[in-house]
Amino acid sequence: MKTDLFENQLTSNARDFARQVWLAGLGAFARTQEEGGKFFETLVQEGQVVDSRMKKTAEETADQVKEGVEAVKGKAGELRNKATGAWNKLEEVFQTRVARALRRLGVPAKEDIQDLFAQVDVLTRSIQELTRTQAAAKSPKIHAVKTAEPVAQLAEPVA
Repeated sequence: MKTDLFENQLTSNARDFARQVWLAGLGAFARTQEEGGKFFETLVQEGQVVDSRMKKTAEETADQVKEGVEAVKGKAGELRNKATGAWNKLEEVFQTRVARALRRLGVPAKEDIQDLFAQVDVLTRSIQELTRTQAAAKSPKIHAVKTAEPVAQLAEPVA
């Protein structure tokens, strides 16, 4: 019998607890209906406050990121300039050494070849001028000889 009594008491306790949970749910539902509009407005206002804080934080973070990006760009530009300068110096040293080695081997430099071309041009003009001068000097003598012959023939007595 004690077990039946114990089971009845447990069942009764469970029913009472279930009833209380049911009543609490009904109470919450009723309150939500009564205060639902007010509660919703309160949640919207709190959401707006949180949203504005999040936007402000996001803007601050974006500004910090932009500053960081600009700083990185500046550093990258500096590094690029340094690397370019170092590369140019290395290239100059290399060119100087190659030019020195070629001079030791007797290979003419670009300037030497350009000087030779200039000298060839001067010599070509001189030859052309001399050729014209000689051609001009020969031409009048031939004309003088040809014109002198008929005059000499006229001067001789005709037999």
